[in-house]
Amino acid sequence: MTALTTAQGWRDPHALHAEIDNPLDLIAGHQLLPEAEDRAPGRARRRLMSVATGCDCGHPACAGHEPHPAAAPVTRVFLAERHPVASAGLRSVLAADPGTTVVGSTGQPHRLPEALRRVRPDVVLLGRGGSLAEDLALVARLRAADVVPDSRILLLRRAESTAEASRMLLAGASGCFPLDLPEERIIRAVALASAGGSVFLPAPPPPRAAQSAGLAGQAEEPLPQHCGLTDRERQVLAQLACGLSNAEIGRELALAEATVKKHLTHAMRKIGQSDRLRAALYAHRHGLAV
Repeated sequence: MTALTTAQGWRDPHALHAEIDNPLDLIAGHQLLPEAEDRAPGRARRRLMSVATGCDCGHPACAGHEPHPAAAPVTRVFLAERHPVASAGLRSVLAADPGTTVVGSTGQPHRLPEALRRVRPDVVLLGRGGSLAEDLALVARLRAADVVPDSRILLLRRAESTAEASRMLLAGASGCFPLDLPEERIIRAVALASAGGSVFLPAPPPPRAAQSAGLAGQAEEPLPQHCGLTDRERQVLAQLACGLSNAEIGRELALAEATVKKHLTHAMRKIGQSDRLRAALYAHRHGLAV
Protein backbone atom coordinates (compact mmCIF):
# COMPACT_ATOMS: atom_id res chain seq x y z
CA MET A 1 0.00 0.00 0.00
CA THR A 2 1.46 3.34 -1.00
CA ALA A 3 1.06 6.36 1.25
CA LEU A 4 -0.87 9.21 -0.40
CA THR A 5 0.69 12.68 -0.61
CA THR A 6 -0.65 16.16 -1.23
CA ALA A 7 0.64 18.57 -3.83
CA GLN A 8 2.95 20.09 -1.23
CA GLY A 9 4.53 16.69 -0.59
CA TRP A 10 3.00 16.09 2.87
CA ARG A 11 1.24 12.84 3.60
CA ASP A 12 -2.53 12.65 3.63
CA PRO A 13 -3.39 12.10 7.32
CA HIS A 14 -6.02 9.56 6.27
CA ALA A 15 -3.49 7.35 4.51
CA LEU A 16 -2.35 4.26 6.42
CA HIS A 17 1.07 2.99 5.40
CA ALA A 18 1.33 -0.45 6.99
CA GLU A 19 1.50 -4.07 5.94
CA ILE A 20 -1.74 -5.73 6.96
CA ASP A 21 -1.81 -9.51 6.85
CA ASN A 22 -4.23 -10.10 9.70
CA PRO A 23 -7.66 -8.50 10.12
CA LEU A 24 -6.82 -7.70 13.73
CA ASP A 25 -4.17 -5.28 12.44
CA LEU A 26 -6.99 -2.94 11.47
CA ILE A 27 -7.59 -2.24 15.17
CA ALA A 28 -3.98 -2.46 16.34
CA GLY A 29 -3.50 1.31 16.60
CA HIS A 30 -1.20 1.71 13.60
CA GLN A 31 0.54 5.04 13.23
CA LEU A 32 1.41 6.85 10.02
CA LEU A 33 4.81 5.50 9.02
CA PRO A 34 7.44 7.41 7.00
CA GLU A 35 8.73 6.09 3.71
CA ALA A 36 12.22 4.59 3.76
CA GLU A 37 13.83 7.74 2.36
CA ASP A 38 12.12 9.91 5.03
CA ARG A 39 13.24 7.99 8.09
CA ALA A 40 15.45 10.75 9.52
CA PRO A 41 13.92 11.48 12.94
CA GLY A 42 13.81 15.26 12.45
CA ARG A 43 12.15 15.08 9.06
CA ALA A 44 9.59 12.52 10.15
CA ARG A 45 8.76 14.55 13.25
CA ARG A 46 8.27 17.72 11.16
CA ARG A 47 5.93 15.95 8.78
CA LEU A 48 3.84 14.47 11.57
CA MET A 49 3.67 17.93 13.17
CA SER A 50 2.41 19.38 9.90
CA VAL A 51 -0.42 16.86 9.78
CA ALA A 52 -1.33 17.52 13.41
CA THR A 53 -1.44 21.32 13.11
CA GLY A 54 -2.78 21.67 9.58
CA CYS A 55 0.33 23.69 8.61
CA ASP A 56 2.37 22.43 5.69
CA CYS A 57 5.53 24.48 6.16
CA GLY A 58 6.91 22.51 9.10
CA HIS A 59 8.15 25.60 10.98
CA PRO A 60 7.35 25.32 14.72
CA ALA A 61 6.45 29.02 14.98
CA CYS A 62 4.07 28.98 12.02
CA ALA A 63 0.43 29.97 12.67
CA GLY A 64 1.29 30.91 16.26
CA HIS A 65 1.77 27.28 17.39
CA GLU A 66 4.17 26.56 20.20
CA PRO A 67 6.92 24.04 19.35
CA HIS A 68 5.76 20.48 19.91
CA PRO A 69 7.89 18.35 22.20
CA ALA A 70 9.59 15.39 20.50
CA ALA A 71 7.54 12.25 20.94
CA ALA A 72 9.17 9.32 22.72
CA PRO A 73 10.33 6.64 20.28
CA VAL A 74 7.88 3.78 19.80
CA THR A 75 9.11 0.21 19.31
CA ARG A 76 7.52 -1.24 16.18
CA VAL A 77 6.85 -4.98 16.50
CA PHE A 78 5.90 -7.60 13.92
CA LEU A 79 4.25 -10.84 15.11
CA ALA A 80 5.28 -14.00 13.24
CA GLU A 81 3.26 -16.48 15.28
CA ARG A 82 1.56 -19.45 13.59
CA HIS A 83 -1.14 -19.92 16.23
CA PRO A 84 -3.91 -17.27 16.07
CA VAL A 85 -4.72 -17.46 19.80
CA ALA A 86 -1.07 -16.93 20.80
CA SER A 87 -0.78 -14.08 18.29
CA ALA A 88 -3.91 -12.40 19.66
CA GLY A 89 -2.59 -12.77 23.21
CA LEU A 90 0.73 -11.15 22.32
CA ARG A 91 -1.08 -8.34 20.56
CA SER A 92 -3.16 -7.67 23.67
CA VAL A 93 -0.10 -7.65 25.93
CA LEU A 94 1.86 -5.26 23.71
CA ALA A 95 -1.13 -2.97 23.20
CA ALA A 96 -1.04 -2.20 26.94
CA ASP A 97 2.38 -0.55 26.56
CA PRO A 98 2.31 3.00 25.07
CA GLY A 99 5.92 2.58 23.97
CA THR A 100 5.13 -0.39 21.72
CA THR A 101 2.96 -0.80 18.61
CA VAL A 102 2.23 -3.88 16.51
CA VAL A 103 2.73 -2.98 12.84
CA GLY A 104 1.80 -6.30 11.27
CA SER A 105 1.51 -10.04 11.67
CA THR A 106 1.44 -13.27 9.72
CA GLY A 107 1.13 -16.93 10.57
CA GLN A 108 2.57 -18.08 7.25
CA PRO A 109 6.38 -18.38 7.22
CA HIS A 110 6.62 -18.25 3.41
CA ARG A 111 5.04 -14.77 3.44
CA LEU A 112 7.24 -13.46 6.23
CA PRO A 113 10.26 -12.12 4.27
CA GLU A 114 8.16 -10.02 1.90
CA ALA A 115 5.95 -8.69 4.72
CA LEU A 116 8.99 -7.67 6.74
CA ARG A 117 10.60 -5.91 3.76
CA ARG A 118 7.54 -3.67 3.51
CA VAL A 119 7.05 -2.94 7.20
CA ARG A 120 10.70 -3.00 8.44
CA PRO A 121 9.90 -3.39 12.16
CA ASP A 122 12.29 -2.82 15.03
CA VAL A 123 11.56 -6.22 16.59
CA VAL A 124 10.22 -9.48 15.16
CA LEU A 125 8.65 -12.02 17.53
CA LEU A 126 9.14 -15.36 15.79
CA GLY A 127 6.86 -18.16 16.95
CA ARG A 128 8.05 -21.69 17.38
CA GLY A 129 7.96 -23.73 14.19
CA GLY A 130 9.54 -27.15 13.79
CA SER A 131 12.93 -27.90 15.24
CA LEU A 132 15.31 -25.29 16.65
CA ALA A 133 17.51 -25.80 13.58
CA GLU A 134 14.61 -24.92 11.26
CA ASP A 135 13.76 -21.80 13.26
CA LEU A 136 17.39 -20.67 13.27
CA ALA A 137 17.64 -21.19 9.51
CA LEU A 138 14.63 -18.86 9.17
CA VAL A 139 16.29 -16.30 11.48
CA ALA A 140 19.41 -16.31 9.30
CA ARG A 141 17.23 -15.82 6.20
CA LEU A 142 15.38 -12.87 7.75
CA ARG A 143 18.60 -11.17 8.87
CA ALA A 144 20.00 -11.33 5.31
CA ALA A 145 20.88 -8.05 3.62
CA ASP A 146 17.88 -8.26 1.27
CA VAL A 147 15.28 -8.73 4.02
CA VAL A 148 15.59 -6.96 7.41
CA PRO A 149 19.24 -7.03 8.50
CA ASP A 150 18.68 -4.35 11.15
CA SER A 151 15.58 -5.81 12.82
CA ARG A 152 15.98 -7.59 16.15
CA ILE A 153 14.50 -11.12 16.26
CA LEU A 154 13.30 -12.84 19.42
CA LEU A 155 12.33 -16.51 19.35
CA LEU A 156 9.18 -17.46 21.26
CA ARG A 157 10.71 -20.50 22.96
CA ARG A 158 13.04 -21.39 25.81
CA ALA A 159 16.76 -21.92 25.49
CA GLU A 160 17.22 -25.31 27.11
CA SER A 161 20.97 -24.91 27.50
CA THR A 162 23.77 -22.41 27.09
CA ALA A 163 24.67 -24.26 23.90
CA GLU A 164 21.23 -23.46 22.45
CA ALA A 165 21.62 -19.83 23.52
CA SER A 166 24.94 -19.69 21.67
CA ARG A 167 23.35 -21.13 18.52
CA MET A 168 20.61 -18.50 18.64
CA LEU A 169 23.10 -15.64 18.90
CA LEU A 170 25.28 -17.05 16.12
CA ALA A 171 22.22 -17.34 13.83
CA GLY A 172 21.48 -13.64 14.36
CA ALA A 173 18.69 -13.79 16.96
CA SER A 174 18.67 -11.43 19.93
CA GLY A 175 17.49 -14.10 22.34
CA CYS A 176 14.27 -15.84 23.30
CA PHE A 177 11.44 -16.08 25.78
CA PRO A 178 8.42 -18.40 26.16
CA LEU A 179 4.82 -17.26 25.92
CA ASP A 180 4.08 -18.10 29.57
CA LEU A 181 6.11 -15.15 30.93
CA PRO A 182 4.31 -12.43 32.94
CA GLU A 183 3.08 -9.57 30.75
CA GLU A 184 5.46 -6.97 32.15
CA ARG A 185 8.47 -9.21 31.43
CA ILE A 186 7.37 -9.69 27.82
CA ILE A 187 7.12 -5.92 27.38
CA ARG A 188 10.53 -5.46 29.03
CA ALA A 189 12.09 -8.16 26.81
CA VAL A 190 10.84 -6.46 23.65
CA ALA A 191 12.11 -3.06 24.83
CA LEU A 192 15.51 -4.49 25.74
CA ALA A 193 15.90 -6.20 22.36
CA SER A 194 14.87 -3.00 20.56
CA ALA A 195 17.58 -1.11 22.48
CA GLY A 196 20.19 -3.57 21.21
CA GLY A 197 20.35 -5.99 24.15
CA SER A 198 20.21 -9.77 24.23
CA VAL A 199 17.38 -11.49 26.09
CA PHE A 200 17.20 -15.03 27.48
CA LEU A 201 14.20 -15.50 29.75
CA PRO A 202 14.35 -17.60 31.76
CA ALA A 203 18.11 -17.94 31.64
CA PRO A 204 19.16 -21.41 30.45
CA PRO A 205 20.59 -23.71 33.10
CA PRO A 206 24.36 -24.14 33.29
CA PRO A 207 25.78 -27.28 31.68
CA ARG A 208 25.83 -30.21 34.05
CA ALA A 209 29.29 -31.21 35.13
CA ALA A 210 30.36 -34.70 34.14
CA GLN A 211 29.64 -36.99 37.04
CA SER A 212 32.20 -39.50 38.21
CA ALA A 213 33.14 -41.17 41.47
CA GLY A 214 35.50 -38.33 42.27
CA LEU A 215 33.01 -35.58 41.31
CA ALA A 216 29.82 -37.03 42.77
CA GLY A 217 29.66 -34.38 45.47
CA GLN A 218 30.67 -31.40 43.33
CA ALA A 219 28.92 -28.20 44.44
CA GLU A 220 26.70 -25.97 42.25
CA GLU A 221 28.13 -22.79 40.74
CA PRO A 222 28.88 -20.13 43.38
CA LEU A 223 26.32 -17.46 44.22
CA PRO A 224 27.26 -13.84 43.47
CA GLN A 225 27.20 -12.89 47.15
CA HIS A 226 29.80 -15.58 47.85
CA CYS A 227 32.18 -14.58 45.06
CA GLY A 228 33.56 -11.35 46.51
CA LEU A 229 32.36 -9.25 43.57
CA THR A 230 32.88 -5.52 43.90
CA ASP A 231 30.06 -3.10 43.11
CA ARG A 232 31.76 -2.12 39.86
CA GLU A 233 32.19 -5.77 38.83
CA ARG A 234 28.48 -6.36 39.43
CA GLN A 235 27.64 -3.32 37.30
CA VAL A 236 29.85 -4.54 34.46
CA LEU A 237 28.25 -8.01 34.59
CA ALA A 238 24.78 -6.43 34.52
CA GLN A 239 25.63 -4.43 31.40
CA LEU A 240 27.23 -7.49 29.79
CA ALA A 241 23.97 -9.37 30.34
CA CYS A 242 22.22 -6.72 28.20
CA GLY A 243 24.44 -7.67 25.27
CA LEU A 244 26.71 -4.60 25.38
CA SER A 245 30.30 -4.58 24.15
CA ASN A 246 33.16 -3.36 26.34
CA ALA A 247 33.10 0.03 24.60
CA GLU A 248 29.33 0.36 25.14
CA ILE A 249 29.66 -0.67 28.80
CA GLY A 250 32.34 1.98 29.19
CA ARG A 251 30.00 4.66 27.84
CA GLU A 252 27.18 3.52 30.13
CA LEU A 253 29.36 3.51 33.26
CA ALA A 254 31.73 6.36 32.31
CA LEU A 255 34.74 4.05 32.33
CA ALA A 256 37.66 3.55 29.97
CA GLU A 257 37.34 0.44 27.80
CA ALA A 258 40.52 -0.99 29.31
CA THR A 259 39.05 -0.54 32.80
CA VAL A 260 35.88 -2.36 31.74
CA LYS A 261 37.97 -5.24 30.42
CA LYS A 262 39.88 -5.43 33.71
CA HIS A 263 36.69 -5.51 35.81
CA LEU A 264 35.11 -8.10 33.52
CA THR A 265 38.20 -10.34 33.63
CA HIS A 266 38.22 -10.25 37.44
CA ALA A 267 34.46 -10.87 37.64
CA MET A 268 34.58 -13.84 35.26
CA ARG A 269 37.38 -15.41 37.28
CA LYS A 270 35.44 -14.96 40.53
CA ILE A 271 32.19 -16.45 39.23
CA GLY A 272 33.95 -19.30 37.43
CA GLN A 273 32.76 -18.49 33.88
CA SER A 274 35.21 -18.89 31.02
CA ASP A 275 33.73 -16.59 28.35
CA ARG A 276 31.45 -13.58 27.85
CA LEU A 277 28.34 -15.58 26.93
CA ARG A 278 28.55 -17.80 30.00
CA ALA A 279 29.19 -14.75 32.20
CA ALA A 280 26.14 -12.98 30.72
CA LEU A 281 23.92 -16.03 31.28
CA TYR A 282 25.26 -16.33 34.85
CA ALA A 283 24.20 -12.71 35.44
CA HIS A 284 20.70 -13.51 34.13
CA ARG A 285 20.38 -16.65 36.28
CA HIS A 286 21.34 -14.82 39.46
CA GLY A 287 19.38 -11.62 38.97
CA LEU A 288 22.29 -9.33 38.20
CA ALA A 289 20.91 -8.20 34.84
CA VAL A 290 19.39 -4.69 34.79
